[in-house]
Order: sequence, then C-alpha cells, then structure tokens
Amino acid sequence: MGLETVATPLGLVIGILCGIVPLAAGIHYKHVRAGIGGFIACAFSGFGCGLIGGLPMIVITYAVVLSYAYVNKQDPFTSRAAITEVNFDESGRERIQRILAGLGKSVRQSFRALTRNKAGFLGFLGIAFFVLVTTFGPLFIRYEGEAHMERRAPGSRVLVAPPSWEHPLGLDWKGRDVLSHMVHGGQRLIITSIQAGLIATAIAVILGSAAGLLGGAVDQILSAIANFILTIPGFPLLIVLAAVVEFDSDFMLAVLFGVLNWPTLMRAVRAQVLSLRERDYVQAAFVLDLGLWHIISREVFPNMVSYISVNLIFTIRIAMYSIVGLTFLGMVPLTEPDWAVMIFTGRQQGVLFLPQASGMLLSPIIAIALFQLSLVMFARSLEEIFNPRLRAGV
Repeated sequence: MGLETVATPLGLVIGILCGIVPLAAGIHYKHVRAGIGGFIACAFSGFGCGLIGGLPMIVITYAVVLSYAYVNKQDPFTSRAAITEVNFDESGRERIQRILAGLGKSVRQSFRALTRNKAGFLGFLGIAFFVLVTTFGPLFIRYEGEAHMERRAPGSRVLVAPPSWEHPLGLDWKGRDVLSHMVHGGQRLIITSIQAGLIATAIAVILGSAAGLLGGAVDQILSAIANFILTIPGFPLLIVLAAVVEFDSDFMLAVLFGVLNWPTLMRAVRAQVLSLRERDYVQAAFVLDLGLWHIISREVFPNMVSYISVNLIFTIRIAMYSIVGLTFLGMVPLTEPDWAVMIFTGRQQGVLFLPQASGMLLSPIIAIALFQLSLVMFARSLEEIFNPRLRAGV
C-alpha cells in the first residue's frame, strides 16, 4: 500500500541520528531528562517509520525541550527589563524559537490532559500497543505464508490445531501459525481505516465550512447532495460499488469510503459554522476580506477541532467495520496477511464447526474489537486535549 511500515536496521540508524538533535538541545538547555525522552521518541519513531517518522519527531521533541527553557524576552510579563525598555521587534530566528516553544508547551499540556483522564489514557495505551505490535512484531515473528503439511497431527484429517506452547494462537487451515498472521496482518487494515476516516472528515469539514460561511446557492447545493447521499443505505451502496469498481489499491477503497461517508459530519459542521459565523471576530474577518480559507482555517476550525477530532475517531471505527464487512463478503481483493481476510478464510473453511480452530477466527475478531474499544476510550481524552477551557485546568 506504500504507507505500511516495518522496523528495519536502517530505520534504527535514522532514528538514532534524529534523536541526537533533542538530546543535544536537552544538554544545551540543561534539561537532560527531556532530551533523553526526545532521543528515545525519535529512535522509536525512526526505527518504525524511517524518515517519515523521524523528521517530524525531531521538530516535536526539540520543541518540547525548548519549551522548558524558553523565555520570551519581548514579553513584559516574563522579562526583567523595564516595560519602557522592552523591544517588541524580533528576528526570524527568535520568531521560530517562539513558535517552537509554543508547540512544545501545547504538546506537554496535551500529554498531561491525556494522562489525567484514566479511561482515555488506557485507550491511548491500547492503540499504542497495536501500533507497536504491528510495526515491531515482524522483527521477532516470521510470517508464515506457505502451507505446513508436516504439522498435521497423527490421525487428523485437518491441519488446524488448538493453541499450544509452540503456537500460542494455534494453527490455521494450512497449518500456519495464527500468531504470525495476527502480527503481520493488522497494519494494513488499521492504516486503510485511518485513511478512510481522514478523507471522510476532510471532505465533511471543507464542505460543511463552505456551506455555512458562503450560504445561498452553495449551501443549498451542498446540503441537497448531502441529503441525497444520506437517503441511500451506506453499506449496501458500498457493496454495489465494490462489485462494480475494481480496486487497484487499499487507498482506493479508503477513498470510496470517504466519498460516501462525509454527509453526516458535514451537516453537523455546517450547523456549528452557522453559529460561529455570527461571532464578532468572524464578522470582522469578513469585513477585512481575509479570504475564505483564512476564515475557515484560522477563525472557525480551531473552535470546532475538539468536536471534529472525536468524530474522526468514530469515522475510523465505522470505516474499519465497513472494510471488514466487505472483505467478509468477498467483495474486495483478498490479500494475506490481513485480519479481515483471516475472518473471511475462517468462514470459507468452516472453522465454525471445528472447535480446535477457534483461534483462527476468534483472534482477529477479538483484536478488532479491542482496537475499536481503545479508539472509543481514547476519544474521551480528545475533548480535554483540544478544548482550551478544559485544558486550562491541566
């Protein structure tokens, strides 16, 4: 799919090199603990995702380290200089430092808000567990794609086997280790679901904001399209389109889901924007002719981010269920390893009637359910992370 990541030795080297930046900053600013934490975060991120994970983590961890030591010399409330001596002019370097320090402070506040809500933090740990297993697990557990006829028990007519010390989740219908398929098969489903949720949410936010702010014919047309799509049952429509459209990649499946599942959130965003549009600061932005994109991104979106983030979580859940449902019905290309394909294969091979093969079917079902539960619990912390009123008490 292109975005799937597996830990590699080269990624570890990249992560270590990236981690030198926050570590050096921690030593320089005399906040060694923050620097060591940044080094570890960069090492893991680079190890698992290479440059895609290491480079953004450099910025985040350096910003966190800087936020501990940064003092805005132009701020009369933090500067020891007399207010008449404070110079509000700043160089480009000072402006970058101020922005990074603000980012680092926001990250620290968000983490404290996350840990304050115990249920939300437990959900975060659950999500982190699945990410770590699917990213670093392949380093320790080899994928078994070929059949192992030699594992058939004497006198048995099938290769499936119940859990044992050697194979904790048992063997599937080809005598392959179920645990290896669980470790290697989760990342594809998770990434595709996240892509689908992000696409649907992005479409809903853009169209909902445009409809609410522009009004008139634009609002009527977008609302009519949304209402029309809502009248069509979503999953049956997905089944029909999956039968007609040939998917070349998992990303195309995510795009299809996003195109069909934006109307509900779009209507909610539109209602929020209609309320925010009457605020004085939004009206002032219109008067100053700051542009639609500026008004949406700087004036409207920050006031809806907590609501949108929670809805993103639930959209990802719906996307995962839809993808599993389509795979279970055999409406999309079946490529192993994949949790959804394990469920489809289990049904096809009749493991429901073989008690010793329960691990093959129950393992992906339980994993999907636990991941979904982790998402729901994590959503409870997002409100505190993105709501400034709640975060102010952290």
